[in-house]
Amino acid sequence: MSRYEAMRTDRSNWKLGLVYHCAADPRIVVRQLLPVGWTWNFGHRLVYPAILIAVFSFLAPPVVAWWYGVRSTLALGLVILATLVSIMIVAHRMAQDPDA
Repeated sequence: MSRYEAMRTDRSNWKLGLVYHCAADPRIVVRQLLPVGWTWNFGHRLVYPAILIAVFSFLAPPVVAWWYGVRSTLALGLVILATLVSIMIVAHRMAQDPDA
């Protein structure tokens, strides 16, 4: 087990079992304790700008598509789906062990 995995699984770094807070962990995004999903490392100094970037990255593509005249529910849904999948791929990459 790597030292980052040890930090992630250490229960003292989890507030109420849901909020990860570990300033020693260099990752902004980490895997949850549950088998699926990611969460923010609220101990990282750049977590709040990263959250703003994530929200902007999720909202911008559908808004731009709407602005350019895309009105089809299917097309907008596909834009949202593609945006969500892209964010999930980025989260997965960011949550990887830095030493691996």
